Amino acid sequence: MKLKSIPRRLGYIVGAQWARDLAWAAFTILLARHSKDMLGQIMLALSYGYLVKTVADVGLTDFLLSSFARREIRPLVLLGGVTWLKLTLLLVALCIAWAATGVQDYTPELRLVVICVAAGFGLDGVSESFFGLCEARGRQDMEMRIRAPSALIGIGYGFVCILLDTPPLMIAMYKMVESLLCMAFACLALGRNPLAGISFTDSLRLARRMKHGIVFTGISLCAMFYNKINVFFLKQYGGDGAVGGYSVAWEMVEGLTVLLSGALLGKVIFPLLTRLWSEDRQTFHRLSGQTARSLWAASLPMIFVICVESDRLLPFIYGQDYRVAVTAQRLLTPCLATAFLHNLAAYVMIGMRRHNLLFLFYLSGLIVNIVCCCALIPAAPLEGAALSLTVTKIWVAALTVFFFQWTVKPMSTGQWGLLLAAAASSFILWQSAVLVAPREVAEIAGLSPLLTLLWAWRPPPPFEET
Repeated sequence: MKLKSIPRRLGYIVGAQWARDLAWAAFTILLARHSKDMLGQIMLALSYGYLVKTVADVGLTDFLLSSFARREIRPLVLLGGVTWLKLTLLLVALCIAWAATGVQDYTPELRLVVICVAAGFGLDGVSESFFGLCEARGRQDMEMRIRAPSALIGIGYGFVCILLDTPPLMIAMYKMVESLLCMAFACLALGRNPLAGISFTDSLRLARRMKHGIVFTGISLCAMFYNKINVFFLKQYGGDGAVGGYSVAWEMVEGLTVLLSGALLGKVIFPLLTRLWSEDRQTFHRLSGQTARSLWAASLPMIFVICVESDRLLPFIYGQDYRVAVTAQRLLTPCLATAFLHNLAAYVMIGMRRHNLLFLFYLSGLIVNIVCCCALIPAAPLEGAALSLTVTKIWVAALTVFFFQWTVKPMSTGQWGLLLAAAASSFILWQSAVLVAPREVAEIAGLSPLLTLLWAWRPPPPFEET
């Protein structure tokens, strides 16, 4: 097994991810400064969009990637059958979303904004099947060449709409533009229509295989609900402005987790772990441990910087209107570490085919989240929404990381001790220095143990070995 290709594959994914994330960051900053309420409407629509995408995807992305990696079935037949299924489920999900917005008495314009964004995200979920095939075959370069221009054109359209002061519905069309271009480019790259030539027999065969993937549907639905349900509570108790404030607080945290966790773990490490569990257990354990240490070391400096600099970063980037979201962002920062380590642990569990247990972990997280939302958000909408999500993610991460540590043992007792010592040293140095030195000097002092750990646990030579 050659691990030297990991940096190259990650580079392709990060290239596409950076292109989209930078464009999206500029888009949200422009929209936030344009109108806080309009930002809240778009972000509320995004929450619906993620849910619709999850239903349209039916949790099969990881299942498909696992099947593609093991080459258990003809890939083009599987791709075509799943695409038909996803399109059908997308229509069902959009009907449910339309009904849900009606029950909550949203304005007609807001309902259309929600459906427009949700349809774009749903189509994005449909195209994920093709990208899963690219990732399984090591063609992350193809994914980059499709995703990056599609995202830039779609978000560029949104930019123009904001600058022209168009209605929210016109701005919401950005996701449809991006997703339709993505699907068109994917079909061109595939060289054929994935929906053609799929017989009724193929559909029945896929349906029989679906029973093995239904647990992935449950996992995805639980994760998406506990990540987004707090936004619906926040809309009810805080309004569009509060949703906008929460969104800018979460954007920075989510952007960092998606960049590293989504790019490295989901699109590079997971396909390797899935194959290595069956082919090379020694390399599986080595890669798991190496990734765990590197992610821990990467997350701690990020958490520290966001916590101590939130009161400067948010007003500087989004404007003074968002100073009220500083506490919410600080409450969200533990999600960086939990996302990195939990996602790695979850992918390891899927690779080990322990997805049934993983589903129970996610289900317990959804229950914890609902309880937190009901208890915390009515009294303090913005801070309650942030704390609800953080408590939920810590709970789920504690379960999955404990299982990961217990079964795979990626980190030794000494390494855990070194990690805790670095975190404690950082806090003590920061708190001590802030009493006698300027703020910036104290922050550098607090950051130094974490950067030292990051250097010590940087990706080691096995990434370069053959």
